[in-house]
Amino acid sequence: MRKRKLLTMIVLGLSTIFMVSCDLFTSTMDSLFSGGFILPPTISENTIDFEITGVGTGLRGYDNFPSITLFVSPTNPEDDSVISNLVEADFFDVIDDNGEARPIEITPRGSVTTSNKMADIVFVIDTTGSMGSYLTTMTNKAQDFADTLAESDINYRLGFVTFGDDIRKDEGQRLAPTSDIETFKTAVGALSAFGGDDGPENQIDAIDYARAGAGELTSNPAGSFQNDMSFLYRDAAARIFILITDIDYHTPDNPGDVLYYYSGVSNTVSQEIAKLNSTGVSCYVVAPTSYASDYEDLAEDTGAALFAPGTDDFADILDTIGEAITTRGDYMITFMTNDFTPNKEHTLRVAVHTSLGDAEAEVNYTSPAVVNYDRALEAFEEGLDK
Repeated sequence: MRKRKLLTMIVLGLSTIFMVSCDLFTSTMDSLFSGGFILPPTISENTIDFEITGVGTGLRGYDNFPSITLFVSPTNPEDDSVISNLVEADFFDVIDDNGEARPIEITPRGSVTTSNKMADIVFVIDTTGSMGSYLTTMTNKAQDFADTLAESDINYRLGFVTFGDDIRKDEGQRLAPTSDIETFKTAVGALSAFGGDDGPENQIDAIDYARAGAGELTSNPAGSFQNDMSFLYRDAAARIFILITDIDYHTPDNPGDVLYYYSGVSNTVSQEIAKLNSTGVSCYVVAPTSYASDYEDLAEDTGAALFAPGTDDFADILDTIGEAITTRGDYMITFMTNDFTPNKEHTLRVAVHTSLGDAEAEVNYTSPAVVNYDRALEAFEEGLDK
């Protein structure tokens, strides 16, 4: 009888342990895969300077997603010097809004060299009649800009998109980024002004037209530029747009003549800024000072600048863009997100921990509008194995 009682107690004890273990295992697995783990605490006060200078799925996000790339710059507030030797993932926390992000590579940008001074630069040019002789002046300056780049150590490509109320797609009205300086100079020099002459144009959709990645079929009403021209950007290159215009823009609430060409304007300025930031594009603007209030957010919120059209030979623009290329970020962080929801806006919290202090910053990115789930899952699982 005693042996039977003892055996019963042992069986009950083992059963209890097994049940508790199963509960713990289930709870742990649920925590791991539902994003329910304990997140690193927020940093109440930054004790060093920390800036996120670029973020996105890349303009080839359809190919790269769910890999996300961040450029960050932690600096000593005493002398503005970049804090060096943060080469391990332990120095950084990257938290996606779903509570789960996995850093897979930390790359220090280090000293600037020719190999990492890469830029894909696209001019977004208003070619309506009101531009007139001003367009000739600006295209000449664009050619000078190209010559200056050719003499620098920047690994560049240049292209352009043109627009009025519509996004202009006829022959000679657009050029995919090319490293052939003469091809660019000839093509941009042949542009002429026509049409328009009636107020706002469609700058915002033209910008999105240049930005949209392959597969983003619903990105803008005119369809993806890339789908019919293989208009792709290099993953390692800084992405720079230069908008040249003399007027303000249509909006979804005030589409105006855009309705003649297609169903309306797709993006508000705020939406376009979010898309540019999600794909790492800095959008410089050359526009009359009378329209500065219309374009300040577009330029400044994408990490660029606004210029008056009288700027001689794009010298100031070139200096600013050159600095943007060389100081884009002192560290590059690549991580995998496990949320494959198309066209979803995410919030990233990035923290850095150094011997001089700690800091954090937040930034938004938007996942691609078209996601190949099988490809994304395969890439995510490969990332987890690293």
